[in-house]
Amino acid sequence: MAKSRSVADAVGDKLPPPAPRADAEQVTTRHEGDGIEARSTSRRIKTVEDLLRHIEADMTRYEVAASEATTWDVGSTDADGDVTVTQLHRVFVRLKPKAGPTTREVVEGLIAAASRGIRQHRPPAAKRRKPAPAGLWQVVIVADTHFGAYAWGKTTGGADYDLDVAEARVTAATQKLLEAGDGYEPAVRTIAFLGDLFHFDTPAGTTTSGTPLERDGRLQKVVNVASDVLLGIVERSAATAKTEVLTVNGNHDEVLTWAFQRILLERFRGAKDVTVMPQFTGRQYVAKGKNLLGFAHGHKAKKRLPQIMALEQSVAWSASTYREWHTGHLHHQAADHNKPLDTLDGVIVRTAPTVVPPDDWHSTGGFIGARQCMETFLYHPDGGLMSMHVAGV
Repeated sequence: MAKSRSVADAVGDKLPPPAPRADAEQVTTRHEGDGIEARSTSRRIKTVEDLLRHIEADMTRYEVAASEATTWDVGSTDADGDVTVTQLHRVFVRLKPKAGPTTREVVEGLIAAASRGIRQHRPPAAKRRKPAPAGLWQVVIVADTHFGAYAWGKTTGGADYDLDVAEARVTAATQKLLEAGDGYEPAVRTIAFLGDLFHFDTPAGTTTSGTPLERDGRLQKVVNVASDVLLGIVERSAATAKTEVLTVNGNHDEVLTWAFQRILLERFRGAKDVTVMPQFTGRQYVAKGKNLLGFAHGHKAKKRLPQIMALEQSVAWSASTYREWHTGHLHHQAADHNKPLDTLDGVIVRTAPTVVPPDDWHSTGGFIGARQCMETFLYHPDGGLMSMHVAGV
């Protein structure tokens, strides 16, 4: 009598091992860097979608980088010689973090959101006062806030810094500076955003020029938090004084700077108490009374800024008796000729501090010890600095 042969015997050794029990599933998942790989051999998991549901993949964070699904039949015989055919499914999927939108898409989204009023955070209420007869001019410097930067004190030896800390520090410091200015009842207040407001400028987490950075949060979240805080500064200022706003780009965030500049223009279009300077230039000037101030991030042409001011503002230069530049960039971490305060050709050139503690790069390089704070200045219309205030964190 001929021996009964299974379908597997008939096909040969190329078939996989016998099917598992009806209630059995073989599913493995492993993490590789930022990605995830999952494999299954199962009767129930038949498609990539089935496998993604089984491992509960968060498809708001990941996208499929590679996948494969195959099916084959396995035959076996029972004690009576009856042949049973079982269909098995092998599924593989590799996930990678979503790349995020392009910079252009982010900018377009920001502009669209600005026209709808993207802010929900409201600054503390303040009571509007009449300007004092002296007609003082207050300037609040907001430089190098680096929203999206990351520092961990256990590796830097200093303070932690992330989006939550940035929001708290910048809000608290600017609130103190605005309150200090309110005591002088200024005729006008200028909020000067001096660049590197955002730590990185691309969805990949690089600066404008492509330098990769350690960072906290995705680009969209960084933009949301930073915009809420920075717009809140302007709104709080306008609650107590007529407010002007100017913006220059930094070396970290040129694209997002100009996107934020457009957000400011849209957000305060038609506002009675807020004027946003429309220039998209890396150097900007404001003249009031006999004061002429220049504003730049400070990463370019710093030694030549006084001569550039005389050339670019020849009329205002001749009408002024007191001239200053306000810059950032160095975080007060400077040496030799790059000091926080220089006088070049009769023009004072200031370097603004930052509320950001040293990250790993700055700490390893020894760029430490600077006070983490922000500054405001008050000028008399007859020309000259009358008072300055520092808000530490």
